[in-house]
Amino acid sequence: MTDTSLQRTTPDTGSPTLVDPATVEPAPVEPAPVEPAPVEPAPVEPAPVEPAPVEPAPVEPATEEPALEVGKSAGLLGRAGRAGRSIGAGPLAAELRVAVMRTSRRLRAEAASTDISPGQYSVLAAILEGPRTVGQLAAREQIQAPSMTRIVNALAASGLVGRGENPQDKRQVLVSITESGSTALLRARSKRTAWLARQVAALTPQERATLHEAALILQEMSA
Repeated sequence: MTDTSLQRTTPDTGSPTLVDPATVEPAPVEPAPVEPAPVEPAPVEPAPVEPAPVEPAPVEPATEEPALEVGKSAGLLGRAGRAGRSIGAGPLAAELRVAVMRTSRRLRAEAASTDISPGQYSVLAAILEGPRTVGQLAAREQIQAPSMTRIVNALAASGLVGRGENPQDKRQVLVSITESGSTALLRARSKRTAWLARQVAALTPQERATLHEAALILQEMSA
């Protein structure tokens, strides 16, 4: 059996004495400092922010102008708005060109028939005052002589024109209008005049007077 007693030296005598281990108090042991584990803060979700209601800006409805009847109300209102304003020669020339070309096309369309074409109408109108050569007619209509020859041949085949020698130059052929040609020309002119008269009837007396002066001026310019 092992002796568990501890020997202790007595300071006074220097001799060892037996010490009961049960009566020996152990030296206090200080625990090692424990560093707390770092605690990460829990993520905080931002509270949802509702956008402030945006009121739409008031939209004013577009004002619709009443439709105007072509050739009547629209033209009258347009002329009334331009009355009295000054205009230079260049812009006025451009306005006249457009107006004359549109009116000419419309008149041709009104007189269109199965009898004569617009080109044939121009030739009949040119020789109503007297016979002309093919070259003269081509120069007047500003087309090539072969094209004018085809028009004259079609008119001659319909009996609307006749051809004969030029007494001053037998190498040339004069084109003259026949009675049937005069009737076809006057019938086409009547259609054009009737359409134009309807347009003029919608004008005021002052506008008719202005248009009459303009017609006289245009005739002088084109003479």
